[in-house]
Amino acid sequence: MIEIQIHPSDIRRRVRYLFFDRRRVTVGIVAATVLLVIVIGSMAAAPTVIRRVYKTNILHTARQERDVQRERLRENVTQMTSLEKSLEEHRVRVEKLVTVYGLDRSLGQGGFSLPLHSRGGAEDELEDAHRRETSLQAAMRRLQLQLDLLAQYEAANTDMVRHTPSVLPVPADQFVLTSPFGNRISPFTRAADFHKGLDLSAPTGTPINATADGVVSYAGRYPLSQSVAWWRFGNVVVINHADRFITIYGHCDTVKVKAGQTVRQGENIATVGSTGWSTNSHLHYEIRSDLEEPGVYKPVDPRIYILNYTWNNEATLLMRARTVKEYKDFDPLPPAFIGKRRV
Repeated sequence: MIEIQIHPSDIRRRVRYLFFDRRRVTVGIVAATVLLVIVIGSMAAAPTVIRRVYKTNILHTARQERDVQRERLRENVTQMTSLEKSLEEHRVRVEKLVTVYGLDRSLGQGGFSLPLHSRGGAEDELEDAHRRETSLQAAMRRLQLQLDLLAQYEAANTDMVRHTPSVLPVPADQFVLTSPFGNRISPFTRAADFHKGLDLSAPTGTPINATADGVVSYAGRYPLSQSVAWWRFGNVVVINHADRFITIYGHCDTVKVKAGQTVRQGENIATVGSTGWSTNSHLHYEIRSDLEEPGVYKPVDPRIYILNYTWNNEATLLMRARTVKEYKDFDPLPPAFIGKRRV
């Protein structure tokens, strides 16, 4: 037996006695040992558990942050894709201006190259985004330089710019392109035919406007006795633009100008009709240029020169205009269309 006496500090209180036999002492020792082992084991395991909980929390936070960053990356990639498209449209417009003004084509070159698509990993996506961002920044600097050079050129050559055909001859919301520039099947002979301009279908009476400043060199119906080909165009208006370009407006319903008259870009010169050889009411619009061979006005694709309207596949049109010379077997302009050249 084990006896434990508890003496209070107050002598007036009773002394307490605790008696433990062998079994109770053994149970107590075993319980204390187990408790001590648990405490020591918990203390030993605590750092590992704490580290695991900490890592779990950190990993969860990191995953959340990664998801947020990935979503931001996707938004940035979407914005970059939109910006790439916009830059490409502006680049094509610059190249059109370079072609229209007859400048060194190197000024309009320099489109940006897109990087290869990533393999799908987060690091690859981020690397791809960085490459695209770098490419976009370089393309924007290049485009700004080109625009500055074009602005300087236009400021120094205002007269030439005003006499360069560069807009639609009819309102943009009132026509349908029914026959483009180039080879086609003739609607009359059903044989292969080279179409030298654009057929813009529009209601009879739709206003036709001059596409640049110039002087009217011909207005009316060309005599059948002098040329069957030009007689087929019905009522026609021809404008000479500073001896660099000649624009032709065929199948007009009414003509509102006369030969020798000076016109400004956007001025109403006629209305759409179906005179001459025509299957429907439309405007035959043609641009001739003697930039390659002075005095010989060759047809060029008017779509390249129309800057206030966006055509399908303009980049392809530009490439085609630069590499393929389609003007062949075209009817030369009568002297009356050319008018008196400047000295």
